[in-house]
Amino acid sequence: MALTAELIRQNLVAFGEKWSLYQGSERAEAQTFLNELFACYGQDRQAVGARFEEAQHGKFLDLLWSGICLIEMKRPSEAGKLAAHRQQALDYWRQAADAARNVPAPEWVVLCAFHRFEIWQPGKYPGEPRATFDLVELPDQLDTLLFLAGREPVFVGTQAAVTRETAALVTRLYTRLVDRAAADLDELRDFLLQCVWCLFAEDLGQLEGHLFTRLLDELVANPSRSSADELGALFEWLNKPGPRPPGLYRDTRYVNGGLFNRPTHVHLDREELHGLRYAAASDWRKVEPHIFGSLLEGALGHEAQWARGAHYTHEIDIRKVVRPTIVEPWSARIEAADSLAEVQRLQQEMLDYVVLDPACGSGNFLYVAYRELRRLERRLHERERELRDAGGLKGKAEQGALSAFFPLHNMRGIEIDAFAVSLARVTLWMAHKLAVDELDLSEATLPLEDLSGIQVGDALRVPWPKASVIIGNPPFHGDRNLRALLGDDYVEWLKVAFGCGVKDHCVYWFRKAHDHLGPGRRAGLVGTNSISQNRARGASLNYIAENGGVITDAVSKQDWPGAAVVNVSIVNWIKGGTADSFLLDGLPVEGVDTALTDSTIPVADVPVIAANKGRAFQGFLPGAKFDLEPHEAERLLRRGDAPYAEVVLPYMDGRDLVRTVDQSASRFTIDFGQRPLEDAARYPAALDVVRQQAKESREQSTSYARNPRWWQFLWPRPEFRSKVPGLGRFLAGTRVAKRIFFVWCEPHWRPSDATNMFALAEDYHFAVLTSGVHGAWAKARSSTLRKDIRYTPSSAFETFPWPPSSAERRAAIGDLGRELDELRGTLCAEHSVGLQKLYDMLDDGAFEQLAKLHRQLDAEIVDAYGWPKSAAVDVRDRNRRLYDLNADIVAGRREYSPF
Repeated sequence: MALTAELIRQNLVAFGEKWSLYQGSERAEAQTFLNELFACYGQDRQAVGARFEEAQHGKFLDLLWSGICLIEMKRPSEAGKLAAHRQQALDYWRQAADAARNVPAPEWVVLCAFHRFEIWQPGKYPGEPRATFDLVELPDQLDTLLFLAGREPVFVGTQAAVTRETAALVTRLYTRLVDRAAADLDELRDFLLQCVWCLFAEDLGQLEGHLFTRLLDELVANPSRSSADELGALFEWLNKPGPRPPGLYRDTRYVNGGLFNRPTHVHLDREELHGLRYAAASDWRKVEPHIFGSLLEGALGHEAQWARGAHYTHEIDIRKVVRPTIVEPWSARIEAADSLAEVQRLQQEMLDYVVLDPACGSGNFLYVAYRELRRLERRLHERERELRDAGGLKGKAEQGALSAFFPLHNMRGIEIDAFAVSLARVTLWMAHKLAVDELDLSEATLPLEDLSGIQVGDALRVPWPKASVIIGNPPFHGDRNLRALLGDDYVEWLKVAFGCGVKDHCVYWFRKAHDHLGPGRRAGLVGTNSISQNRARGASLNYIAENGGVITDAVSKQDWPGAAVVNVSIVNWIKGGTADSFLLDGLPVEGVDTALTDSTIPVADVPVIAANKGRAFQGFLPGAKFDLEPHEAERLLRRGDAPYAEVVLPYMDGRDLVRTVDQSASRFTIDFGQRPLEDAARYPAALDVVRQQAKESREQSTSYARNPRWWQFLWPRPEFRSKVPGLGRFLAGTRVAKRIFFVWCEPHWRPSDATNMFALAEDYHFAVLTSGVHGAWAKARSSTLRKDIRYTPSSAFETFPWPPSSAERRAAIGDLGRELDELRGTLCAEHSVGLQKLYDMLDDGAFEQLAKLHRQLDAEIVDAYGWPKSAAVDVRDRNRRLYDLNADIVAGRREYSPF
């Protein structure tokens, strides 16, 4: 049976929620991804004849459905670079045709990197894709892939397209009215919301006869008539209870709910009338209220953001809070109900169930939560009927049968912006009508319910209403920005009120939410990913755990579509209760700790191993401009008045390490080491450059007191300098990067503070650090900066227990390390790529010899630890073993002398 569009959409929401967390390779999960995508459209991929790994001219297509579609998959990290893969996909499409066998090329080509789609119809439109969209937009773009359901796809009129278009029209109208001061700002905002409700209501039958559109038509046709009078009169009637007189407004109903308490009278000029009339022509039944609200709020409150293209919080991401905090606990209880009395008890509990979003914005989290609760309520009614049927009561009315409806006013919110509060109320009123229509209920939606429970206030300062569950997306401001954004007085109040110092803004919401929860109650919040790292963790997630909280479901890190430069964590927890299962990044685990890792593999707050100290350092920090371009350095080095080669040295930064073909320095720096000024003067031309480039900025820096010798680096790293001369070479590694890499440096090179330096010189050291064993440990022990790993020596290196090994074993591991280093150097040179690009290609299946060497190295090191072979591919097992080994070493239960 063919699935309805709504069922397909619901399937795609769950599909997107799952796969938005996937960051692996293309080969590992592409087939599972495609099987599940077909299933979302009600199709069995194998049954319809779509084949994986179809051979074609010595290559293998990811999926070919003869005559219908070809799908080429790429790994998630290629989502922003699909254009580079178009030619490959289109070449596959041309070669898929076989005239000799009368096999035509498929009509559709899908290029997909898990998180990004391009849909092509190259036979008709060879120059550009028919549609491009992100995975989170897939539910709204479901029509573009309808060929997966055996139907003709549609490329216009999607819910997302209608929503964006109508939001843009209404926003332009508002901006124009503001620019010409058509009324005061409060009245214009009320006018806009009253218009939006009318546009929505007339398409859903709450405003009979499309009266709002008819009024606009008459105003356009008769310029002498006043919109302030006639639209104003409509708004007046919508605010009046009681009978209507004959005439234009006779079929209007009393709306109220606070929306029309102040009926607005705003005059529109001819162009504004036309714009509003054009908006009315859209099918407002396709407008998603939570999306529309976020777009509108962004446009009205952040005009610069709108000019760049406003973002909104996608339902897929909202569900990562709503599903584990609301849907799954309720679903489990409903399905477990085994008596009518239990069902009736659950309904009463649901009628008393209050949802609070203490940073509700335009109400998008509340909208999704309300819709899901209404669907749960429907399932509860179905469960009642099932129990009646099973008990022989089919068709019999029984006292106490479920009849009441979940009240809209159980949705509560707090928001500091008054307009956003009004907008959130409109969003929920729309949600109410849409739920009634979707579930075919007899429930009245007019007059609008009182939503004064959505209130204006500073959530950190006002009392919160009693709530059964707390959800939301608090502000993302970092701790360093709080004083500029909120003022010194407010920040000082935060320090006193919460007793945890100055932290990221969202931290205070986590603390207050947990304090506000009753026993056994749940919460789910989005926060900056700093909440699981370092200082912020102690004040937020540690605070929750120390006060009876149990994290049940979490996303450790992901991009947040509502703010493209922000990485977030999503944390769902229960207070003073227990959980039967746990999810981390969409996968089942035995528990989730406050570092948002598998709690059976503890990596938070692992102690430093004393023997590891004094060997890893952050790179040199000049603190001002000491660097030189190559031609500038060459000019100094050619001078004959001093041995400038002693102080003009190669300067390598993090980009050189991952991007240059030979991992060498692209610039130079002037480094006087710890020389006093009189010794630095022996290199007069170099000292002149530093005096001109660096002296003033060093002296004006707030860090000047740390090292007032302006001719020296701010952090000259004397301990590291003392170790290097006897080594002959040393290692440098990435500090903040997509991957962790290590490379060899000459003793006179000066890695920048964008790298880490290691006073280690053996091939064995390189091998162990480059292995997957150390890499997985370091990743788990490192914080992140956006998408990148921030390798911190104190947490990633100094806690790492090196393998116990004999001289022979060290030599064998070192030989593998040297071979690996030489091979990757050769490959970089052959393909003119840096390490980052080389390993991107490795992920795509290139360089099998390099991949094999990495596997051999990991196996050799695992064997050195004395672990089973399975640990070479089991990251969780390895990290658990390393944690135990760390504890034994720190406690003195193991001998340890790795260097």
